[in-house]
Amino acid sequence: MVQIISIIGAGGKMGSWFLRYFSRKSDTKVLAYDKNVLWKPPENVTLSKSAESCAREADLVIICVPITIAPTVIKKCALSMKSGATLAEISSIKTKTFLTLKKYSKRVIPLCIHPMFGPAASSIRDTRVLLIPVRNKKTESEVLSSLMRGSKIIVLPTAQVHDRYMAIILGITYFANLIFAKLLSKEDLILLEKISGTFFRIQLLLILGILSDDPDLIVAIISKNAYTKKYISEYLAKADMLRSKLEGSNRDLLRDILAAKSIFGRSFDLQMSYRKIYTMLEN
Repeated sequence: MVQIISIIGAGGKMGSWFLRYFSRKSDTKVLAYDKNVLWKPPENVTLSKSAESCAREADLVIICVPITIAPTVIKKCALSMKSGATLAEISSIKTKTFLTLKKYSKRVIPLCIHPMFGPAASSIRDTRVLLIPVRNKKTESEVLSSLMRGSKIIVLPTAQVHDRYMAIILGITYFANLIFAKLLSKEDLILLEKISGTFFRIQLLLILGILSDDPDLIVAIISKNAYTKKYISEYLAKADMLRSKLEGSNRDLLRDILAAKSIFGRSFDLQMSYRKIYTMLEN
């Protein structure tokens, strides 16, 4: 039974989310550590002076630190923890953290997870959490399900598969929206928002949401994933190809639009998706 939970990196956005989430549970004691001072932690949270001391007595340690230092922190905590405890890390790039977890988790239960929601989530219900099994898929799935009740657990086979998908889901999304943001930066943004239609309003919300993230996290998502550069090159090549078609026959551009519509229409209800956009704005 998990009675003591430690949050490493508790001052960050996701660290703060996990701190609030677990501190609401009356049957658990929560410890917290961050390299920066935590000014107003919840009343039932005990602050620690180091990652190692924070992890030492915990039944569950959750590491919520920047991607670049996550492997080092995983090693420190794993070597400090008691046997049989659970060590979870939540970074959005997994290749290095997975290998570190595998190497240093002989005494603990490793959880290589990626919450697919942001710190603004008010509840864990109906969210998605990705799991990359490190040692024992069944054990790790059961432990995660008990900790994140209400969330949908999706198992991915390897860290490489995870990172390739994240290069698309995060890397290209962030990259494309940063380009759009730079394009709009010299325009009258207030007027654009005032006169915009539905699609632009949604697009602007997406840009603003991405820009609200930690700049270091944005840089890491784009630059530290080995698969992202490949997809960025393909993205730019296809953008240039599409641009060149503007100088030729409209039939070429129309053919591309119809092809994309056909491909996406096989997997999604396009009209339902259109209605969902309006529902999102109305809500």
